[in-house]
Formats: sequence, structure tokens, C-alpha cells
Amino acid sequence: MPATYPASSVFLEAHFFADDREELYLPCDAITVGREAIVVRGIETRHLAALRWTPDALSFRAYQHELVFKVWRPTVIDSLTARFPLRHPGQ
Repeated sequence: MPATYPASSVFLEAHFFADDREELYLPCDAITVGREAIVVRGIETRHLAALRWTPDALSFRAYQHELVFKVWRPTVIDSLTARFPLRHPGQ
């Protein structure tokens, strides 16, 4: 069953070789974590479309906890909603 969390921002990061990495904080309204994907609402998806790298991980803070998930390239659903497929162990 999906769980929705209130969140004020989402943190995306990608690790390349050694210390080479990219990261981006974006404001958002809510994050829903499901079995196969994470849906972020209230995010300006134009920033995602402009990324030249694919996020490896998505994290956010909710209820005084930091939640971190391994993800694949997001799909833009509309101008304020994006879907990040989850990477499962071994992927």
C-alpha cells in the first residue's frame, strides 16, 4: 500500500567515478512511495527535464527521519508531478 509523506524538498544525487557526483535540491509538496515507484507532487518538473544526468538516489525528510531510495530516471507526469521508478536490490 502506498504511503504519502509531507515533504518540503527532495534531494536528488548521482555518483559517477571516485568523488565525481551531481546533486540537486528541489522544493515539493508531497511524496508518495509505492512498491514500484515514488511520485513527487509539487515539484517543478522543468528542472528534471533539464538534467544532464540520471539520479541514482532520491531522499527527503519526513517526521524527523531521512528516507533514501535508489531510483531510475524520472518520468514527467505533468508540470508539477514526476514519477521515479525504484531500483530493487541487484539492479
